[in-house]
Amino acid sequence: MKAPIIKVSRENHLYASVMMAQAMLESDCGQSELATQGNNYFGIKGSYDGQSVTMNTQEMTEKGKTVSTSAVFKKYPTLLESIEDNARILRNGTDDDPQLYSGTWTTNSLSASDAAMALSSTYATDMEYGDKLNHLINTYHLEKLDTSPSSTNINDKIAAEIKQQMSKPKPVAQTSEETVPSKITNRKIEIASQHVFQTKHSKQATRINLPIEHAIQK
Repeated sequence: MKAPIIKVSRENHLYASVMMAQAMLESDCGQSELATQGNNYFGIKGSYDGQSVTMNTQEMTEKGKTVSTSAVFKKYPTLLESIEDNARILRNGTDDDPQLYSGTWTTNSLSASDAAMALSSTYATDMEYGDKLNHLINTYHLEKLDTSPSSTNINDKIAAEIKQQMSKPKPVAQTSEETVPSKITNRKIEIASQHVFQTKHSKQATRINLPIEHAIQK
């Protein structure tokens, strides 16, 4: 499973670690009935070239309650078609929202962890889906699958970072009072702090230097 996931993920600008974690979670590491009978490692519903299987499954309601039900899932001829179909879904989203899974793209997320969290409450009904994927990634060091000597991944990282920087709110412009530098220098402050006090019995002046703070907190 490792080789085709790495190949397909790189071709589609996706994180191999996230796809591997998905396959492990959805198929119970390849041991589920859906995986063994339908080569469906990602729990994708529907039919593939007219082929499908009906399986019992558990869904989570909007209120967080888990209920048992049955559903129709795609049946693939081989593991490769299952991986390719999952990548196609992540890249193209749904008919209503083609950008639904855009947070998983390497051009939009700076890390596999961010990409995994982008699948929470979108790809599955499980509200902890992203956390479960990250747990698998960290436990089995799946991030190693994302290591590539190619420049494509580097360019994706740069593009993602630029997008995040551009999406950050711009700083509020300073007022004219804030932007005008103070004309009072430390030397002038020091001189101004030196006061002369006249004693009652003499006209001789006594100079007293008042302390000046070393720094001004912004």
